[in-house]
Amino acid sequence: MDLGLRGRNFVIVGGTTGMGFAAAEQLAHDGANVALLARDGERAVEKASLLSSRHGVRAVGISVDAAAPGDGVARAVDEAADRLGDLRGLAVTAGPMKQQGPFLEHTDESWDWYYQMILMATVRSCRAIIPHLQRTGGGTVVTTAAYSVRAPKVLIPPYNALKAAVLTMSKILAKTHGPDNIRVNTVCPGLFDTEVNDFIRAQRAAEYNVPEEDAIYTHLSSNPAWNMRVALDRGGSPNEAGELIAFLLSDRAAYMTGAAINIDGGTDF
Repeated sequence: MDLGLRGRNFVIVGGTTGMGFAAAEQLAHDGANVALLARDGERAVEKASLLSSRHGVRAVGISVDAAAPGDGVARAVDEAADRLGDLRGLAVTAGPMKQQGPFLEHTDESWDWYYQMILMATVRSCRAIIPHLQRTGGGTVVTTAAYSVRAPKVLIPPYNALKAAVLTMSKILAKTHGPDNIRVNTVCPGLFDTEVNDFIRAQRAAEYNVPEEDAIYTHLSSNPAWNMRVALDRGGSPNEAGELIAFLLSDRAAYMTGAAINIDGGTDF
């Protein structure tokens, strides 16, 4: 399906790895120009260069820490517009996990880290892009929550709480800016095996005597603390989420806004 994205300009926050880069790849494949915003500016430039050479589009890498207070994200989005032209949309895919453990083990420092990394990184990104979209007659925003907003995990209470906040904020933005022809939707991924798991994949494969490509799913489905039983009996691959994000950014999803879309392979708990 042609998504009709050729020549349009998009910003991806967290666009150098995992689902973010997969979304950028799909957009570029369909002829869109992309700005990759990430803390590692060198990697952002390298990944942007890869997209340009592979797909013949304009792609730029911009260094910014979306989790840092201040106007850094706004300046990065302005730079993206200066270098690419009028912006048509934003995807915020950043939001890693750090400390894991039950509620009483999470100090103020842990909650503050998740607050900045998950909620405020999304707030700053949306606050930066919306004026651009208003000036150009509208556009699209995709935020990232998690399937666990409906099935919270006891080992990541700050992560779950702040992902739920992202979902609520996204619905508010959809209602607020619908009259501006701005659509805001949220993807809620389940288990995706991305680069963040590289450091434990081989270890888990040996522990469970399974191929490395099955190791992360086997670990999380067998561990009572996670109990992630998936109908499709596997984890997702980044490109599967990237294709959904690209679709939501396109006019093919023109009547979708305020939606929370699970992409979790049929996860029960």
